Amino acid sequence: MIKSFRHTCLLVADLDRSLEFYRDLLGFRVFKVLSVKGKFLQRLLGRKGIKLTYAKLYGPNQPENSHPVFELHCWQKPKVFAKANYSHISLTAKNLDYEYRRLSRRGVRFISAPCQSPGRKTKICFAFDPDDNLIEFIEDLKNK
Repeated sequence: MIKSFRHTCLLVADLDRSLEFYRDLLGFRVFKVLSVKGKFLQRLLGRKGIKLTYAKLYGPNQPENSHPVFELHCWQKPKVFAKANYSHISLTAKNLDYEYRRLSRRGVRFISAPCQSPGRKTKICFAFDPDDNLIEFIEDLKNK
């Protein structure tokens, strides 16, 4: 039985750049940053000589007495990068049009402006983080 969701992890090329994006632009909070290597990690991941630095982050407004839901992994050895695809994380926005304008002004690349869903219950758009990972932004619309 699965008890609960634990976290999502993205591979990133530059941890500092990604922290600036997720922490400073999107409001995630850093729980801790760790550098790891050694036999346990080699056994766990089945690769020799692994060295990586990763950050554990709390989502915006996530209680600190819960597990951090988001991790950013930056592999120094061997260099490992995410492949472009449609895997993504999804974030709820209070005012998606505002976030779209705010983030666009800061250089964030979007696939499109916010679009209303066919059922008119949400507005949705996708953007890219600094490593071209997709981020879905959703605003729940009030029924009128």
